[in-house]
Amino acid sequence: MQINGLSLPGALTRAIGERRWRRPAVEALRRVFRESPVRVQLYDLEAMQAANQRWLAEKDPAYLGHSDDKKPPGNIDPATSLLLGHLGPHMPFALDYRVSGERPRVLYLHSGGDQWITVAGDIEQLLARLQLDRPPTDDDETPRVR
Repeated sequence: MQINGLSLPGALTRAIGERRWRRPAVEALRRVFRESPVRVQLYDLEAMQAANQRWLAEKDPAYLGHSDDKKPPGNIDPATSLLLGHLGPHMPFALDYRVSGERPRVLYLHSGGDQWITVAGDIEQLLARLQLDRPPTDDDETPRVR
């Protein structure tokens, strides 16, 4: 599957198809993103396509960030990235294909604004860190963010 000419990683399309791509536990979100989630949304394929259609036209420097050698990458390029969801208003996270077209890294826009931070080396690592790499069980009573 492609969006804006970029191929979604197989692990992500499998997670979506197997219904594992869902709101993670609050504690997992805090651990991975080091932020307090407000209104978490992980986009389904339809929402991902719509959000990324708009994303291509983004020009606001607050969303694009700036290059940062101390905490790379700092910035993002809408033409080589795909939005996956958000942690709350103005807190998107995305796949960044600039380093690898096969294994894009996962970035998020820090709540302080204009600073994109790497949270996972690839989607497989993000799924594992958010504990979305396995199907939920009946015993899985982890509280979810609403």
